[in-house]
Amino acid sequence: MRSLALLALSLCAAAAPAAELELKSLGGGEAAAVKRKFGPYVGVAVGDSNGQEGRVKISDRSFNLDNNDGAAIFSMEVGKSWRMKRFPILASVDVEGTFMATELTGRSNDARQAAGAGGRLADDTVSYATDMNSLMFTLNGTLALDLYRYRARIGKFAAGFKPYIGGGLGGGQVWYRNATAKSRAQFNGTGTNSPRDTPFSIDEFINTWNWYAGVEWSWKDQYSIFVEYRDTSFGDLDQLTEFSTDGYLVGFRYRY
Repeated sequence: MRSLALLALSLCAAAAPAAELELKSLGGGEAAAVKRKFGPYVGVAVGDSNGQEGRVKISDRSFNLDNNDGAAIFSMEVGKSWRMKRFPILASVDVEGTFMATELTGRSNDARQAAGAGGRLADDTVSYATDMNSLMFTLNGTLALDLYRYRARIGKFAAGFKPYIGGGLGGGQVWYRNATAKSRAQFNGTGTNSPRDTPFSIDEFINTWNWYAGVEWSWKDQYSIFVEYRDTSFGDLDQLTEFSTDGYLVGFRYRY
């Protein structure tokens, strides 16, 4: 009997380190999962614009900018997020590259603004159209509500949502392509139908800034999708000033 008791104690002593190792392994897995939720990440997104505002100048004349929608937006981001200990807040910083392709169109605000002697126009351009592309790089900061802390109360599905707000500053390149203009006769349909090249072009480096708000949802530790509203403004160019556009992005993030 005594020998059986000694044997049982020996088996327990041998199993204890293995059990402790197993517990540490499980704990490390949980810690790794939490780190993936709130650590480094990469993301991609696509979107569309709601409209745009700005002022265009051609040959010292002022033109309006039509509120066109439908600009294509593509972005890629690399960043890292931190979880605050005392507050249910996630803070993130990322570097983002955004490409946007849109069309600028408009008409002269005052057709006789550049009138010369005898009431004749020095420049009879009354409308324009051009494709505008931009490639911007920004440093963004984001604050998100960390609902994952309350998963025991609200459930795993609801805890996967993270509402957030943020903003960014940066710069990049803007350029025009396929720019054309119409004279008054062409605009009224009384002249040749072939539009002429516009007397302006843009290929400049400018600054940019943005603000955004959205919601991200994680269905696993590493994967999440998000929907975001964004408002973007450009610094003034020689022939395009006060330009801003807003739109929506849908994207995917991977945390590692």
